[in-house]
Amino acid sequence: MTKVNEWKRWLRRIGYPEQPRAERRIPSGFAARQANNPASKPSTIRNIGSGGLYLLTEERWPLGELIPLTLEVEGSPENRSEYQIAVQARVVWHDEDGVGLSFVLPTGLDPDLWDVLLRNVIVLTDPKDVLYTFRMLRTVLFLSRLCGAEANEAILLLGEELDQPGTENALEIALGAEKLLASEPGADRMRAHPRVVASLLKYGSWAHDDLTKQLWIGLLASSCTVEGIDESNAVFVDLLVHVTPIQSRIFVTACKKVMEVMSETRDLPSVRIIFTPEEMVRLTGIYDLSRLGVDIAYLFNSELLEKVFDFTSYIPTESFDITPSRLGLELYKRCQGRRTQPH
Repeated sequence: MTKVNEWKRWLRRIGYPEQPRAERRIPSGFAARQANNPASKPSTIRNIGSGGLYLLTEERWPLGELIPLTLEVEGSPENRSEYQIAVQARVVWHDEDGVGLSFVLPTGLDPDLWDVLLRNVIVLTDPKDVLYTFRMLRTVLFLSRLCGAEANEAILLLGEELDQPGTENALEIALGAEKLLASEPGADRMRAHPRVVASLLKYGSWAHDDLTKQLWIGLLASSCTVEGIDESNAVFVDLLVHVTPIQSRIFVTACKKVMEVMSETRDLPSVRIIFTPEEMVRLTGIYDLSRLGVDIAYLFNSELLEKVFDFTSYIPTESFDITPSRLGLELYKRCQGRRTQPH
């Protein structure tokens, strides 16, 4: 049985003092590699606790130096990021066979929460439990880096407000955004407004289809800036939360078509995205054209499409105009992780 309930109980007590306790060092089954050195090989962690670790290595970094490390399960699949945790550690002593390092936690990460999650990662044996707790720990670290001392609102969602499927979705969104940001210059300096992050995870957790979750992942990534004060994505959260999986498919397809044409002509006003009924059926799997009309009308009423479906005629529908609006294109760009200003 996973220890998920243990950390959930702890999360509900955030803000309440606990009695200090002595740290117990635990044999780990973990390895670590220097994160900023692609050529580095994993070295065994002899023991580890919430305060730090002892690494068996030939390296002798200077005392006091801050070392970015990637912790991983020994023998885990190559390049399996779910089994890796990025941490900062400071060199505090040397010994014959290795070095001792103390963890430097992100600002705002409660050390008791770190202790609970890290211990669970170490002591659990079921691979599914280990993977789940790894993902949780990665997410907590990521949210703490993004939001600093104000990360609690987002973290509490994972421990209290969301059910198990919702928590899984929120983890997928957070870790997907972390992966998107990792390829950007200055990713480690990216910050985000805490209220926007909490809102994104809360409402994004309701999405259960992969396409819509990808939109939420991109929207979280585009909420992150070096300044960390941008709240402009809040309006896009309000738009995206009501979009159904079928509407997502229509909307994304329309935006992709426009972007393809714009890459050649850059003439937005003349671009029209027209689908035949047969094309709409193939796209959505829905044969009821009136139901498709309702979905298009909703996207129009949300100002994401330019033209509303015409329900006034009894003539069989010959075409569907799904041309996105400028607002719709802006939402789509943000959901691809792009940081642009609305028109």
